[in-house]
Amino acid sequence: MENKHLIMGTAGHIDHGKTALVKALTGFDCDTHKQEKDRGITINLGFTHFDLADGNSIGIVDVPGHADFIKTMVAGACGIDFVLLVISADEGIMPQTREHLEIMKILEIRYGMIVLTKLDLVDEELAELAEEETKDFVEGTFLHDAQIHKVSSLTKQGLDDLKAAISNLVENIPSRNSKGDFRMYIDRLFTRPGFGTIVNGSVLSGVLNKKQPVYLLPGSKELRIRRIERHGNEVGQLKAGDRASLNLIGLKHKDFERGMLIAGKQINETKMLDAKLFIFKNASSIGLWSQVVFLLGTVRVMVRMHLLDKDELKSEEQGIVQIYLPKPVIAQIGDHFIIRNSSGDLTLGGGTIIDPYPLHHRRRRKEQIEIVKKISSGILSERIAAEVKKSVTPVSHLSLAEKLDIDPDEMINTIFNELPKGVVFFQENEHILLLLKKMKIDIQNKILNMLTEHHKKNPLMEEGKTFQELTGVFGKQQDEMSKLVLTAILKELEEKNKIRKIKKTWILTTHEIKIDEKFLSQINLVEKFLENAGSKLADMKEMFALMTEKGISENKLKQILKYLMDQKKIYFIKQIYLHADLVENSRQLLIDFLKKNEQGITVARFRDLIDSNRVTSLLLLEFFDNEGITLRKDNVRVFRKSFNIGIKKLI
Repeated sequence: MENKHLIMGTAGHIDHGKTALVKALTGFDCDTHKQEKDRGITINLGFTHFDLADGNSIGIVDVPGHADFIKTMVAGACGIDFVLLVISADEGIMPQTREHLEIMKILEIRYGMIVLTKLDLVDEELAELAEEETKDFVEGTFLHDAQIHKVSSLTKQGLDDLKAAISNLVENIPSRNSKGDFRMYIDRLFTRPGFGTIVNGSVLSGVLNKKQPVYLLPGSKELRIRRIERHGNEVGQLKAGDRASLNLIGLKHKDFERGMLIAGKQINETKMLDAKLFIFKNASSIGLWSQVVFLLGTVRVMVRMHLLDKDELKSEEQGIVQIYLPKPVIAQIGDHFIIRNSSGDLTLGGGTIIDPYPLHHRRRRKEQIEIVKKISSGILSERIAAEVKKSVTPVSHLSLAEKLDIDPDEMINTIFNELPKGVVFFQENEHILLLLKKMKIDIQNKILNMLTEHHKKNPLMEEGKTFQELTGVFGKQQDEMSKLVLTAILKELEEKNKIRKIKKTWILTTHEIKIDEKFLSQINLVEKFLENAGSKLADMKEMFALMTEKGISENKLKQILKYLMDQKKIYFIKQIYLHADLVENSRQLLIDFLKKNEQGITVARFRDLIDSNRVTSLLLLEFFDNEGITLRKDNVRVFRKSFNIGIKKLI
């Protein structure tokens, strides 16, 4: 059976014996800094591990209790799986006891037990009073049914029972889910001679193997792992719930800032967050706009906060907020945070990130706020729909799964079975593409309108719009997903008999080339003009003038010329229109001549052959070169080799 990957934390008021308790349990003193020894309190996070009788080894985070060190407490508690709430039997419930319990509730710690310490300083009656006070204190919290253990770290009274109780509790706590991106906030960074840079932290999510690269975020610095340790022992892999040390290659102290983390891949940074916020009991209310200290993992910054669904948030109320950060952070859906007042001396509340990459909600538009509320529900189908609504282009289920940190198979199951009515999807290749139903209808209408307008302007043109031209329905917002959706929508319109394909273009199924007698006479007039030019080039100015005189507009003339080209009645060569009789007769005369004269033909000889002039002759010869019939060699044209082989086979 695999060992549990869990972290135990301590919490409670200053000088209530948390560090002494950890030392009594493990034999390790978490007060390792001289300043801590001198003052007798824990200033920094203390770390050790506890080897249980069943073979499990759990990490321990000893957090400071003093009010000034709440930021350190949050940094440690963000990775805690269960907690020992430490209360001194001689002092009872104190301000930081209450504050720590509120913070643990916000961080959604679900397991724990209560330890009444310093039992050697009180008599039995006072110990019982402290126990009753504690029961009342935790009523209605996650510690409501928690065991209360009375111990003395000095005399060791009750320690064996506490160790056994911790082992039993660990058996009933599931190890963290290791799915998702590997993330570990750095709470310690130092250099050791012969090793280089070492970072410590609690693994929040994912799995990390020694051979894979890691990244220092925010930023894009790629690092390599030299050594991984868990509880002081070298290991090849880390999982969510581990206290870990990483010996890294490529990281220098100057590269690091508080709030950074180590990740298994690049994760987009953000300077704006949408979140659910809860205000603690007896905390001051929050106005529409406020400045607060924001604590997320090891991040501690002053932020601006905007209430979205209320104008004020009072004690023990919950609301939705948008948070504006002064510098980029890495955050994911479900991350927990704490806020303190702007002077940093009072904890106001905390909450959960619901969208790390939100739209800007400065004006608090009703439809935007509804989207945020649906995201905050936590229901996957609603979160998917909300992300689709935020996007100006269709989105792939793979990108959504990555963004929401959801298994792609779970995403597919939700899309097929629970997708809200306002969202539709197509399946193209390996992608399931999602978009709003109204976006789909809008795209369909734009396609049909584009083709209708095209046919109206070009009634004599058999072809319609190419795929590339139809991508214009997306405007400037075009990407690979848009093209895949366009492919799917074109298929659907074809299945519904709205459009059909001709050559490499799409046309309306209702499109027909209709030519009345008047139009037919105009077509014949244009064709006759070019035919009458004979072996000479038609005078374009003369043609435009004549057609204008006959009531044929320039636009209609262009349609007629395109129609005649489609019907192979005329050719358009280097901006010159030539009648098909001239081109085809000249081609045949040239082929017949070269069959008998392998030495080739000059321009002058070809001119005489077709009874034309040098300009027309050069134009036609270059055209036949491009057709692959002839090849120019010095001053003569000869059969191109591939064409000559074909001629010989026919002969």
